[in-house]
Amino acid sequence: MSEKKKIVLKGITKRFPGVTVIDNMDLDIMDRDFTTLLGPSGCGKTTTLRIIAGLEQPDEGEIWIDDRLVFSAKRGINLPAVERKVGLIFQSYALWPHMTVFQNVSFGLEGTMSKAEISKRVKESLANVQMEEYVQRYPSELSGG
Repeated sequence: MSEKKKIVLKGITKRFPGVTVIDNMDLDIMDRDFTTLLGPSGCGKTTTLRIIAGLEQPDEGEIWIDDRLVFSAKRGINLPAVERKVGLIFQSYALWPHMTVFQNVSFGLEGTMSKAEISKRVKESLANVQMEEYVQRYPSELSGG
């Protein structure tokens, strides 16, 4: 039994002022596959999901969902999000908007160990996901990824 391509991105490029976030990306997601996008903050993970859902328009490329062309820069096709039948759950609801990255990460540890140990663990955790430089930023100041 051959697998069916559910979502196909061909040559997707997305630019924001001064930066190319996604550069000529190809991606095939097969029916019934569980796919994960991994990478450091700002590398285009959330932008890719928003593009698939129709919440963000790429500058170049094509998007196919269920063998249906839903976006083509060359052909001028851009199906609205509501017609793509794609679900998306936003991650920002899991973060406290009034707290810095450090405070969000340390929140669950407070009261369980010393402040010095909490600080050490938070710094290690942020280093593991390449976010040390964002320690004093608030969620609204992050890329979304």
